[in-house]
This record gives sequence, structure tokens and C-alpha cells, in this order.
Amino acid sequence: MISTTLPPYLHTFSIPTPFLVGPVNVYLAEGELLTLVDVGPCYDPAREALESALAGCGYRVADLGRIVLTHPHADHCGLAAELARVSGAEVLAHAASIPWLEESANVRRLAFYADVMHWAGVPVKTLVDLSRMRRGVDQYSEPVVPSATLADGDGIRLGGEEWQVLHTPGHAGGLLCLYQPRRRLLISSDHLLRDVSSNPIVEPPAPGESERPRRLVEYMAQLGRVAELDVALALPGHGPPITDHRALIHERFAFHEARARRILETLGEGTLTAHEIAGALFPHLDPVNYFLAISEVVGHLQWLEVQGRVARSERGGVAHWRALAP
Repeated sequence: MISTTLPPYLHTFSIPTPFLVGPVNVYLAEGELLTLVDVGPCYDPAREALESALAGCGYRVADLGRIVLTHPHADHCGLAAELARVSGAEVLAHAASIPWLEESANVRRLAFYADVMHWAGVPVKTLVDLSRMRRGVDQYSEPVVPSATLADGDGIRLGGEEWQVLHTPGHAGGLLCLYQPRRRLLISSDHLLRDVSSNPIVEPPAPGESERPRRLVEYMAQLGRVAELDVALALPGHGPPITDHRALIHERFAFHEARARRILETLGEGTLTAHEIAGALFPHLDPVNYFLAISEVVGHLQWLEVQGRVARSERGGVAHWRALAP
């Protein structure tokens, strides 16, 4: 029989966010080091909900000994610096997340997204709106310097049991999942969400590299990897637990293939920018969802390019895409 219960040392907290995605799930693991996996955003309702949830388990923020950040998005990492100051807890994240958690991250992020949105063919007025949106999101996250890093294949003890660290880039370059094989339990963060498809976010090259990462290409590879794991229950970053991760991953593969076909149909025999494709597929979006739409379209174009189904040319720093004959 498949067990879909949590071990007694692991608790799920639903923490409100100011974002359209809704509440974020954070996980408290009791044991030698009281560990919080993700923390929620810098947002008074989130702070109050977290303190209340900890109190319900008999703890205060000051009791925390370790904070694990699955990835550096504000809804998951925003409160980490504050909690670490109060508690003295060590903060762990993947090395690829560090550039996004540092003091200079906001300035670097704004510069990169201005560049990549120009590359995607986004008009100047929309670039200004997106810049305002990014500044609005950044207010919900305080920079934090991790005490140490976690890498793929590392072990971490939660509740007296050994968990495996999985580096699953895609939604973010530094995204981590945690896996307990004996219990067949996976903390999947935003790599696997039951009710919405994880959006592989466009990100800059890693320090010292020049080529932009292909986040959707990485995401699809990591979906295949996670599908091979023996998982009875996956605990996501948002929404309810997942009880059939392979069926869900099959749905995600089908979703992305269908979206890629729509992009090819939109291209037809013409040549379009990512902005033009996004406008055809997702008209009348607010800045937040427009940014996600551009990320999704760029991700699929990169995936199709790797498969040899589209070709790219650049003029004036703007990428133009055309479909290739099958």
C-alpha cells in the first residue's frame, strides 16, 4: 500500500503572499536542527502567519537552526534574512541561487531583464512597465547571504533521517528538491505543482558564462529524471500534495508539446519576435503575466531550436524566429 502521510516531524505551513500564485507552502522539520524549508515573502500577513504556525508547533522564530531555500523567488525566500537575524539560523541554498540573493541582485536583475526583453522585441513602453513591475516584486524580498551551499547528490538530515538533495533547474536555475527514498517522499518546491504548470523563468548566464541558459530544456530533462524516482507523495511549493507524480509529469510533457505546436502554428511561414508571438497567444495581459508569457515563449523557442524545429536570426539586438520544415 502506498503511504501518503507525512512523518511526524514534518509540518506544512500555508503562508499568504501578495502574488497571484496565492499562498506558498513552507515546511518545518523538527529534529536536531529545527529546519524551515522556504520562508515566504517580506509581507506582514506572511510574517504573522509564519509566527502563528510555528507557535502552533510549540516554537518561536528564535528556535530555528537552519533555513533551506529551494530557489530565490520572493515568495519562497523573502523573509530569510530577517529570520536568520532573529534566530542565528544557517541559510542554505544552491550556488546558482546566490547571485539572485545578494545585495546587488535587484540592480543586476533589472539590467538583465531590460536586455533580454529588448532581445525578445518588447517595445520601450512595455519595458518601462515591466521595470516598474520588477521593482514592485523586489520589495517583498530582502537580500541574504547563504551560510553554505547545497549541491546535487548532497545529503541533509531532517527529523533524524537522511534526505537527498536534487538540483532540478528549470523554473529557476538554482531550484532544489529534497527526497527521502525510504518514505518515498519528495519536497518538490515549484518543480512540480499539481494545479498549474511551472513556468521556466528566463535568467541571465551564470557568472563567467556568456550564453543564456535554456531553462525549459533543463526543466524537461529534470522532469524525466524525477519521473524515475519512486515517489508516493510530492509536497509542492504551492497548492495541494501530489499523489501520482508520473501521471502529472506526463501531463506536463503533453502541455509543453502542445504549446510548442501552437508557437509553430503562430509562426506559420513568417518570421516573428518572441513579443509578437506572446501577443498572439496571450493578448491583453498585465505586466506580471506578460513577463511570464515572454519567459514561456522564449523557453519554448529555445526548446524548439534545440530540436531543430525553428531557426533564429538577430537584427539590431532583437531575435527573430522562423519555423523550419519538418
